Formats: sequence, C-alpha cells, structure tokens
Amino acid sequence: MESSIITQDNFRLISPLFVLIYFMVSASSCNQEVSVTPPDAPPPNGYVFINSNPTGFNIYLDNKERRRATPDSITWLSTGTYLLTLKKYLYNDTSVTLNIVEGEKASVFIDIAHNQSMYGNLYCTSYPSKADIFINDSSTGRVTPYTFNILPGQYNVKYHFKNHRDAGISTSVSSNSTSTAYLALVDTTLWKDFNLSNSKIFSNSLTCIAIDPGDIMYIGTSDAGFFSFEEKKDLWIPYHNTLSTTINCLTFDKRNILYVGTKAGMVVFTGTGLIEYGPGNSTLPSYNINAFTIDNEGQCYIASDKGINLFGKWTNFTPSIVENGKKVNPKVSALSIDINGNLWAGVNGYGIAENSSSNSWTLSSSFNINLINNYITALASSTSGEVWAGFDRSSATGNGLSYFNGSSWNKVYPISTTCKTSSIFIDRNNNKWVATDQGLVMFSSPSNATTFNYNNTGLDINDVKGVTQDSYGNIWIATSAGLYKYKGAR
Repeated sequence: MESSIITQDNFRLISPLFVLIYFMVSASSCNQEVSVTPPDAPPPNGYVFINSNPTGFNIYLDNKERRRATPDSITWLSTGTYLLTLKKYLYNDTSVTLNIVEGEKASVFIDIAHNQSMYGNLYCTSYPSKADIFINDSSTGRVTPYTFNILPGQYNVKYHFKNHRDAGISTSVSSNSTSTAYLALVDTTLWKDFNLSNSKIFSNSLTCIAIDPGDIMYIGTSDAGFFSFEEKKDLWIPYHNTLSTTINCLTFDKRNILYVGTKAGMVVFTGTGLIEYGPGNSTLPSYNINAFTIDNEGQCYIASDKGINLFGKWTNFTPSIVENGKKVNPKVSALSIDINGNLWAGVNGYGIAENSSSNSWTLSSSFNINLINNYITALASSTSGEVWAGFDRSSATGNGLSYFNGSSWNKVYPISTTCKTSSIFIDRNNNKWVATDQGLVMFSSPSNATTFNYNNTGLDINDVKGVTQDSYGNIWIATSAGLYKYKGAR
C-alpha cells in the first residue's frame, strides 16, 4: 500500500486553500445572532433558628416535615408567614406562626415544659400499698398509691417494701392521659418460687405434683418427663421414660410406690427403677392416662380416654354406657375413693359415676343432680365424707364446684364462673385448694374463699395444675410457669 506524503511543494498548493476556508467560515459566523442567558436570581435567604425545652421535637413547616429536630435551623426561606409545628412521640403537637423576612435571621424558642396541657399523669400503685416509689432509679419520697403530674416520656418505676421483693416496671406517659404502674410485690416471708431462671428445675411447664412421706416431691411436666425435688438438699433428679415426655398425673400408694400417667402409657416407680406399661406389656384400651386413685386394699385404678382399668389385672372397670344402641367406653377424666371406700369417676360428657360397696355403678348427670355440668375435670374426697368435683368451663352454665355431702349433690361458686378446674387438693385442716387456669382458690367454706394470683402475690400463679402439702404444712403449687411454695397455711 502506498503512503501519502505531503511534500513541500504539496504544502504550498494546500495552504492557500486552508486560508480561504477559514475566512469563509469566519465571515459566515459573523453574520449569525448571539443569544446570552440572563443570570439566575439569587436564592431566598430567610433563616430561622428553632429551639425547644425539652429538645428533640421534629420540625414541620406548613405541615411538611423538614427532617430536622430541635435545636436546629431552617434556611433558604422566602419572605412570608409560615406555620411551625413541633411533634414528638407521646406529646401533643405545638404550633406557632412565624414571620420570615429575607436577609434577617430569626429565632424562636418554645418552652413546652411550662405548658401544663402537655403534662400527663403517672399513677403509681402496688400490693401491698405504702411501698416506696423510685422513678428512673431516684427516690421520689412518695409511697403508693400516688399520682405524679409529669412530662411525657418513658419511665422506669420501682417499688420497695419491707420483707418483700423489689419489683419494677417500665411505662410510658403521654399528654393529657393517665398511665398506671401497678405491681404486686412478693412477700418473701410467705412465698418462694422455683423456675428456670433461679433454680435447677428442668422445666417451667408443670402438669402435676405428688409428695412422699419424706417430703420429696415428684413433679410432672408437659415437655421434660418427671423429676423429684428435695428442698433441704436442693436436689433435683430427672427421670426419663421412653413412653412420653408429657406427664398427666402422679399418685403414691400406701407402699410409697409412685404411679405416673403419660400420654402414651404409664410408669411405675418403686424407688429404684422405672417399669413402663405400654402397648407391648399391657392391655389398656387407651394409653392416654388421665388419673389414678388407690383403694383401701391398695389397688390402683387407672382412668384413660377409654374407661377405667385395674392395674396389673388390666380388667375393664368402666361404667356401662349405651349410646345410639351401642355400648361405649367413655373418656374418664377424674377418679377418687371416698372414706367409705366408694369409687367416684368423672365420665366426660356424661356426668359422674359412683361404684358402691355392692360393686355396681350409678351414673348421674347435671340433668338429675346438682352438677355444674357433665364435664368433670377433678375429684377429691375429704376426711369428713364429702366428695368435691371440679369442671371444665361451660359457656351455658358458667362454672363453680359441686360437692356431695353424703346424701345429695350441691352447687357452690367459690371460683370464677369463667375458669377451668385442673385439680382439687384437700389439706390436713380440711381446706380446699382448687387449681384453675385463673389462679389458685383456697377456702374452708365456699362463702369465704381466697384467690391467689399475680394481683395479690406478685407471682405468676395463674395457670395452676396441681397442689400438695408437705409435713411442715407448706403448700406446693405446680403451674405452667414453675413451682411455688406457700408458707402461710402452716
């Protein structure tokens, strides 16, 4: 390929051509009009500095958030009138009018703390009353109950009372409203609690409790099998079975043999080892065990979802019930032996059955005797000859208790009409302790009942499952939130 080479002679020929083109372009350019953009107007320079007491209020101008909080300034404002609004969580809004003049620096200070309409009330109250009040770790010099008129905000409230456990709560106060800070303080002379946060307990979700003559407690759980607890030694021992981790019931016989009912069979603990009874080595019609009771001869009766069986013999001992022309094995949810040796059974949906010394069953329901309803969840017999029955809740009839006085059944209402009874325990003084899902109810007579729950104990004694008593008279309470000891029944 040939290269193009500009020689001196060629350059002499091209140069005049370049000059001609340059003058033609220059001439053409001179004939066109030139457009010049006028300079931009200067931006508005209005300025305002905004501050408040307290600080931290979000700034709005004409209802538009400026993404600033007091103290701060707003610039580039035009001359005019603006609506300034300060907003803060829990406070009422505050609005004022601003007159802005360009070229001038304005400032505004809003003393919200001196505006009484901004304040709210903090009502401090406790059980027991007369507790010392601390707010944000500082003593107020006041005792409960007391109402503070106070600026909105988040406050940490703590109460102190002699022989009671200090307790605190965080609460918020807003303008023109009253917030209540209520706490029940635990009386440490009466109560002791055991849970996962303060003890070696294996679960908080307790389902039942029994105690042996040596004051060793055996406690069932919904998720960790069962375990024993000896308070003197602070000794906690877990027991593991292969049937189920959910324990429904626990009962000791006179030989100190422990019967453990699970959702998948039963376990017998002799003190040295566990013997399991499931589908492989027993003939129970149902392996969801709901209750046990021991008769005067030491025989153990087993209540399950399909009737009653006698331990060891595995014989059916269920009341005869015919429904739609067919015999059924009903769910039996509760059992008890009275002082005369009669066996009582809560037959789910059908009422209560009594097996007398003649070894025959009598089935009664709420239609012909004074039962709250036909869904019995708990039975207990007293040394005075009474038989007490607790019930599942019923929207139709409310709730309460029924008791047999030796000749007839009677209804009483010492418990809430909306609660469910889990178990009934009768102590050595013939006091009744009723475990419900709304607290623990204790009474010697139905007209004089006390309900223990958070409101008067400071403890989570709400969903109560089981109750027993040790040799010192202490009451032990198994709940879905842990184990409690009450020393006030001695």
